[in-house]
Amino acid sequence: MNYIAIDFETANEKRNSPCSIGIVVVKNGQVIEKIHRLIKPNEMRFMPINIGIHGIRPSMVQGEPEFNQIWEEIGHYFSENLVIAHNAAFDISVLRNTAELYHITLPDIKYICTMKLAKNFYTDIENAKLNTVNSFLGYEFQHHDALFDALACSNILSNISEELECDDIDEISRLLGVTIGTVNHNGYQPSSMKGNVIKTSNRIANRLKDDIIEDKRVNAFQDEVVVFTGRLASMSRNEAMNLVNKNGGTTGSSVTKKTTMLVTNMKDLVGLNREEMSNKYRKATDLIAMGQRIRFLNEEEFLGRTR
Repeated sequence: MNYIAIDFETANEKRNSPCSIGIVVVKNGQVIEKIHRLIKPNEMRFMPINIGIHGIRPSMVQGEPEFNQIWEEIGHYFSENLVIAHNAAFDISVLRNTAELYHITLPDIKYICTMKLAKNFYTDIENAKLNTVNSFLGYEFQHHDALFDALACSNILSNISEELECDDIDEISRLLGVTIGTVNHNGYQPSSMKGNVIKTSNRIANRLKDDIIEDKRVNAFQDEVVVFTGRLASMSRNEAMNLVNKNGGTTGSSVTKKTTMLVTNMKDLVGLNREEMSNKYRKATDLIAMGQRIRFLNEEEFLGRTR
């Protein structure tokens, strides 16, 4: 099977603000090329929530080319090639809106969403998030890095193809009830879940590991008042709050004088300026300056306390 797996990270809420792209080129089922490029957005406006997700800051892309220059190098990968992405609606939207911004004429594109494929195929899994599916398949990766996310996306289609013993995307589309989307001069047609699911995976989730972790939890957040800022990759905000409560702590929706711990999705907390901080992060740093004791934990450190 031949295709490219793509992933975009964006600087802000606009779909025409890519700040990085990852591309994995697969030929005959094998990864033959990996491309990762930082991109200077046309509008140099980075939202703290976006920085928290991918860790890319304005200073990191200041000297990088904009997308129209990057496209001159990568555009040929999209011609006459199947494109896959996890939550493809987002990545294809970024591609279309950014191409429109720079008046780029896109080639005719066929694409399919691996999140939808995974949701229909892996019925014994709690959700179809990229990290959840890859953990289920036995892979570890660095989430919200464009290249690693593109690789993780290719892992999913590769495993589905292998389990079905099928390398025809049209047949995979039919068996899993996920339509192939298109982008062309007439607009676009989304990759959707409108078909009937004919085949599902025989894989069974290994829940023994989760049971062992549960047994090891011993009041890891006793007497802590925990506040979360940013979106976590491994679980929802409610799941994280329940985890704190189960381990003896309490949670708050905002940073106050009672807060003892702030859990952030920021990968790198060193050298942040105030413009790159979330409102909660700014409030916490101000309270610390006034003498309050608040500890900052990234997502990995937060999860480490429960194991």
